[in-house]
Amino acid sequence: MASALTGAHLEIGTAAGGTLKEMMLIYPVAVRPKFVVVDPMTYFDDQMSIIEQNLRSSGIDPATVDFRRGYSWPLFQEALKAKDRFSFIFIDGHHGVKFVTQDLAWTRLLDVGGIVALHDHSKRFPGVLWSVRRFLKVNKNYEKIAETGALVILRKTASSPRPEVTSMDILLAALMKVPLNWKRSFDRRISRA
Repeated sequence: MASALTGAHLEIGTAAGGTLKEMMLIYPVAVRPKFVVVDPMTYFDDQMSIIEQNLRSSGIDPATVDFRRGYSWPLFQEALKAKDRFSFIFIDGHHGVKFVTQDLAWTRLLDVGGIVALHDHSKRFPGVLWSVRRFLKVNKNYEKIAETGALVILRKTASSPRPEVTSMDILLAALMKVPLNWKRSFDRRISRA
């Protein structure tokens, strides 16, 4: 799969950069695509230094990564204006339903045949489950190609006739926050009983 993904790769939410490092190491340096990271760098103190150290520990120069410090939605607007393109997107940012839905808006910049993978696709994170289910329902040009553990992988099969995520999708996701939180709380109580 990785050999066909020669365009830029995007990671939304990097924490300590462990997954970023592993993704970059898949590719020999001579053919490694551009890697872009979107993260507000507020996950823990000195996050950027920890990421840089993690990359250097495997011989990766952090300067080769395009770090875009900030929140996903405003940075998506900038990337849209800049006409950025990606062949791979890995989403592992904030797991709230509204935020996952906003992160999925980046698929507007995904090449046909490109892959989007979402981490923490599990009952523990209902915002991720709901967002993916809604996304696939309204975007018939995406197919689920794999699901393993808490990772779900989708492929873009054709150009999108409209933006993959609209302002109405984001509004609906925001409205779903309360019922999803209630369900999660209820499920926790049932599992403890």
